[in-house]
Amino acid sequence: MNTDSLNQNLIERVNIGDMLRRRSRDCANTEALVVYENGERNSRTYAELNQRVNQLARGLREKGLEQHGKLALISANNLDFLTVMFACYKLGAVAVPINFLQSPDDIRYNIEHSESSVVVYDPLLEEIALPCIEGNSAILCSVNMAPERSKADNSIEDLIEGQDSSNLEDCVILDRDTAHMIYTSGTTSRPKGVETSHLSLYFSAMGNAINLEAPRGSNHLVVLPMFHCAAVSLLLTSLNLGSTIVIQSAFDAETVVRILKDERIHSTALLPMMWKALLTVDGIETLSFPDFEYGIYAMAPMDRESLQKIRDAFGCEMHLGSGQTEFAPSACLFYDGSEQEDAEGNYWGVPAIGVDQAIIDDHGNEVAQGELGEICWRGPKAMSGYFKNPEASADASQFGWHHSGDLGLIDKYGQLMFVDRKKDTIKSGGENVSSVKVEQVLLGLEGVALAAAFGVPHDRWFEAVCVAVLLVPGAELTEEAVIDHCKQHLGGFETPKKVFFVENFEYTGTGKIRKVALRKTYADAFAEES
Repeated sequence: MNTDSLNQNLIERVNIGDMLRRRSRDCANTEALVVYENGERNSRTYAELNQRVNQLARGLREKGLEQHGKLALISANNLDFLTVMFACYKLGAVAVPINFLQSPDDIRYNIEHSESSVVVYDPLLEEIALPCIEGNSAILCSVNMAPERSKADNSIEDLIEGQDSSNLEDCVILDRDTAHMIYTSGTTSRPKGVETSHLSLYFSAMGNAINLEAPRGSNHLVVLPMFHCAAVSLLLTSLNLGSTIVIQSAFDAETVVRILKDERIHSTALLPMMWKALLTVDGIETLSFPDFEYGIYAMAPMDRESLQKIRDAFGCEMHLGSGQTEFAPSACLFYDGSEQEDAEGNYWGVPAIGVDQAIIDDHGNEVAQGELGEICWRGPKAMSGYFKNPEASADASQFGWHHSGDLGLIDKYGQLMFVDRKKDTIKSGGENVSSVKVEQVLLGLEGVALAAAFGVPHDRWFEAVCVAVLLVPGAELTEEAVIDHCKQHLGGFETPKKVFFVENFEYTGTGKIRKVALRKTYADAFAEES
């Protein structure tokens, strides 16, 4: 091999698993992971985590998991989630974290479509996991994450026991090799497997640290499910900084508040409804959080009143992070206090470091400032493609851009404003109505916990704006009160024609409200007017 090709090979060797190897040397005795289980605090240092990962990687290899092979991980947030993920990263195998909140049919599909040969599962999810691999001849072994194997072929301790804990040095992993594959939620079709490279994850971890000015060694709380791309991205960011990651297995407002204070948390990412729940904790106004610098919210808009209450309660800044499974988060950020042209707009902000952001028309041309088009990104954080789906991969990467499927515009300050999902825009009376704008207004009405705006067929308007509303427990609102509130903040064509109060919503695998289900349920809402 000549010198040029040797240098190129060294440059291309970007293994996200090396991140842990480095931190196990310079942060050996620092707590890497902390989890509270049954009231007890358990932790692992960077040295302990790295050794356990190396042992598990060798154990998995003995069971037949090869480089580029797939491992399905079905687990809630726990101490060994990252052990399994990093064992795959170091082996050059592909981790497939699976959303266990999906239907059993979709979980089985994820496992079979990904061609996973090993399935590792949380003991609490055994009754979900095992039926989904029954009869699957491609499965080499099942692994229970508990000390005892129970109904699985092996326990995780079986694979770890007696294995060499030194770093693996015999895997040549290149930057464009797939590190993990996460399935996107399907609203009208089967989920698609998003292949994310080691290089994409590396840029995501580095970029997030720069974008958020995250200090080395700061403590981060993880509450969002670790099978989700946002949680994985922030986990890798924190590990790369030698930070302590405190893991919460399920959201409980009182527990989160206590952890923020007792563990001296520097930052965390929560859904808007989680942030609002923290404000209801008794005595929250009397507590002090001197170490808490910023919170991140995503997945849904948040009304300005709630944002200010959170800033006041925690003494922090609140940044909005946006991205997709297909574009390793985050793609863009709206920083607290940013100058903006539209005070009521749902802003996503400026592109993250290393990301090019533009609004593109249907012909691949960048539109003028302030004009509506599709939000597109490009850069090294883009997915490699959809697994075994070249047509969808080509559609998502037309004209050299990753197409988000979202509509937006860039204002005079360079801030990206999200308008709506292309498929969720309501066409009513010749006007395009942003469902997100309607939802933002509804979230500002006291008593509303969640809201979804959608269009249903109407003879006169083509589509009529309707909303489904989930109330805060104990709250009472009438359809008339909801519509009157909307009239004060929306144009006539944007104001809902009907309000449906619901006890719950149907969600996609990633926790988004399935509007396609609402449109189907209420499709005949105006049939009597025909």
